[in-house]
Amino acid sequence: MTETQVAGRQVSLEQLGRLRALTQQVQEICRTRLRAYLDGLAPLFRPRRLLGNHMEGAGKESILNADQNLNELQDIFFKACGRPFDLRKDLPVPLASVPARIEFHEWEYTYLVQTEQERKEINITSPLTWVLTYPGAYPYSMVRQVLAGRRERDIEGLRSFVLQACLIYHMFLRLPELTTLLEGLRYHVAIRKSREMGELPLVTVSAPVDTVRPGDNLLSIAETYTGLSGFVEVIDPQQAAHIHDPLQEQIGKLLNQNPSPILQ
Repeated sequence: MTETQVAGRQVSLEQLGRLRALTQQVQEICRTRLRAYLDGLAPLFRPRRLLGNHMEGAGKESILNADQNLNELQDIFFKACGRPFDLRKDLPVPLASVPARIEFHEWEYTYLVQTEQERKEINITSPLTWVLTYPGAYPYSMVRQVLAGRRERDIEGLRSFVLQACLIYHMFLRLPELTTLLEGLRYHVAIRKSREMGELPLVTVSAPVDTVRPGDNLLSIAETYTGLSGFVEVIDPQQAAHIHDPLQEQIGKLLNQNPSPILQ
């Protein structure tokens, strides 16, 4: 059985299969928790909290700095409208309302595999990192396919995806408490840019368990062995067994610096 490294350790294809099954179970746990957290926090993601009457909605909602927030959103959106989306740069106001329920989709990226036998790009999925979006016609993975020319291009669908991604980004930019809440629940928030999506800022949330991509040789073999056009990262069991807890570490550091006589 061919062996190569995952997270610095030698593994076989059989062991990789078991890691994948374990990763799927961990993913289900983390997805279920994240879904519950985002549903509970849904009212905090209403765009009218920043844009007020510049966003469609029932009744009037005057928000301090709403005009400034709209101008900032326009700047973000217009910058993202360039290549590869090539969208028109206009933003009619009031903006169409969007449901506050946040959706999330697995982070994907293209990776160049280079071995002695071949050199090719494959799609990699990070199963414990998700892109946050508002509900829309195009999920993240479908947008990637459209931009790659594998699906029909719907201008309005792309425009909606880009605008809503900018809305999410602007929410996290102007309301840092959203990041604090999710980080307190052990989910890491990051702003990323995809090579395929130009200047569009994407908000991602990652579970407290890391996933890893094996070496190029195993990637090539695994893709050939499974017949799938891509690879899903797997967890590192050693890291998963020692999940980082910032609050626990902060309190532990404080206790170490100020030992109590009662505990001695």
